[in-house]
Amino acid sequence: MVKTIITGIVATIAALGSFYGVLFFATSGEAKVEPKKVFVALEQLKTDIISVPMIADGEVKGYVLARFVYVVESDKLKKLSIQPDPLLVDEAFRIIYATPVRDFQRIEKYDLAALTKRLKESVNKRLGMDLVREVLVDSINYVSKSEIRYRGLKQ
Repeated sequence: MVKTIITGIVATIAALGSFYGVLFFATSGEAKVEPKKVFVALEQLKTDIISVPMIADGEVKGYVLARFVYVVESDKLKKLSIQPDPLLVDEAFRIIYATPVRDFQRIEKYDLAALTKRLKESVNKRLGMDLVREVLVDSINYVSKSEIRYRGLKQ
């Protein structure tokens, strides 16, 4: 009878010891915490078409017509007192106007990836926050001065 009681006590101590041992080793190692998935509401906005004059040799050769789409976080947009449209349009105008384009007829050589990256960084810097997630080119075209005059006479 005494042997049975001692065996029961030893089995109970062994079971409790293994339980606490597993619990101790499981929590003492590196805790693997999965990052919480946070969904951010994004909003897609479109600018108006901007017209940037291309000047060479002291005269207007034509115009670059461009429209941009940009993606912003909705929560941050609601907190702003000013809409980012004017800032994006202003930055786009400045960048396109200041970039020398040698051959106006070959607008496809324009580095659009650098343009959109620079627009995003400039607007976020002017706003003082990371509001603009992505800037995309909706359309970009070059219209020479002669085409504008021809279209005006045709109508």
